[in-house]
Amino acid sequence: MPVSIHRDHALVLKRTPFGESSLVIQLITASGARVHVLARGAYRPRSRFYCVLDLFDTLELEWSERSGSSLGLLRKGALARRRSELTRDLDRYRAGLTALELCRAAARQEQSDRNLYLATEAALEGLQDPSNAPHAVLVVFQLAFLHNLGLAPALEACAQCAGPAPALDEERVPFSAGAGGRLCASHAQEARASGQRVGTIPESVLECAARLAQFSPSSPPSDSISDDLIERVRDLTARFIDYHLETRLDSQRTFLETANRNAPERGVPTT
Repeated sequence: MPVSIHRDHALVLKRTPFGESSLVIQLITASGARVHVLARGAYRPRSRFYCVLDLFDTLELEWSERSGSSLGLLRKGALARRRSELTRDLDRYRAGLTALELCRAAARQEQSDRNLYLATEAALEGLQDPSNAPHAVLVVFQLAFLHNLGLAPALEACAQCAGPAPALDEERVPFSAGAGGRLCASHAQEARASGQRVGTIPESVLECAARLAQFSPSSPPSDSISDDLIERVRDLTARFIDYHLETRLDSQRTFLETANRNAPERGVPTT
């Protein structure tokens, strides 16, 4: 069977032990393709892959593929960019794992997505910079991730009519993941009547999310945004992703099992 040789930069999305000393590596390449390769003897101290195939780093790889096979064979590997800062800080490490898991959930073998690779690499680069708040980097990445999939929530205008969607009492705005995000009062009522779940979100959270969506994950805004507001925006984006992916990421499970951080206070009407 014919064998093809491939060379590209790549990020490791997942590593699975194979046999006593080998690894099956799931990658996203710089061209945006999801690739599975076998790294023989990767755990052996004298292996040419030893300490190379780490999460978070950008790699230069060469692998072969046989026609009709879904598993390639890794031939060469070298570091292009080490990001050790992510392994020294728990928040950065967790944010990096979430970025990689999101990338893995969206990457497809049959369809390349270079923008997905670029956004993921930018998030890892942003997390490497100790001056960036890790949760801010993650939120900007999640917004870029949704935009790349064509699922970006409406944050400034009504998702249904693109018209104004002013805040209700207590500065809260109707919002529905199923209906696309922010809603005007009329379309919020229609969504509820059709059986869709409609809640409300603080307008300040949507304003902050709209602002963060203008940045790259590698360089989130450096001015002060309160930790509480970042946490609320993260809650919004994480639950929006959770709804549309229809699966709960392992790296987000604990975060999303906490009560909704944007829920109205008790006794405050939502509509």
